[in-house]
Amino acid sequence: MKKNKFYPLAGTAVFLLDQWIKDYVEKNLKMGEKRKLAEKLELRRVHNPGICLGVFANKPEKVKKLTEVGTGIVTVTQMLTLLGNNHVLKKAGITLAAAGAWSNLADRYHKEKVVDYIGIKTEKKKLEQVTYNLGDFAIGAGGVLWVLGSMFKKEGTEL
Repeated sequence: MKKNKFYPLAGTAVFLLDQWIKDYVEKNLKMGEKRKLAEKLELRRVHNPGICLGVFANKPEKVKKLTEVGTGIVTVTQMLTLLGNNHVLKKAGITLAAAGAWSNLADRYHKEKVVDYIGIKTEKKKLEQVTYNLGDFAIGAGGVLWVLGSMFKKEGTEL
């Protein structure tokens, strides 16, 4: 069981980093303001009252319930995965997904919306309008790692 202590610590670090960046953005950028981070990356301040891409933005209670249920499912799955003899990629993936889910759920409780701050500059206008946060990337990357880990046998459980 000692091996599995890494995952909750890593998940907590992702959660805290995302919350810290969100707090920084809220305190230092005006709504809609953009700052260049790199050639194709911007720091932005955007609020999303809905779920992914603003779906159900006008139904805050539904959004909160969906976020609670999703976070609950991911958390239970994480606990079961960490208790089991699963592949390291599954453990890492579900930990990232849980950290991102909890960070976005915390926003829903404290701000009634999610703070997004990472924009990608592209020639595709629709894609350029989408703004993310670290929690969103953690959920996406976690899902990919979970699927990859599911493709392997129970080897690679050393962490």
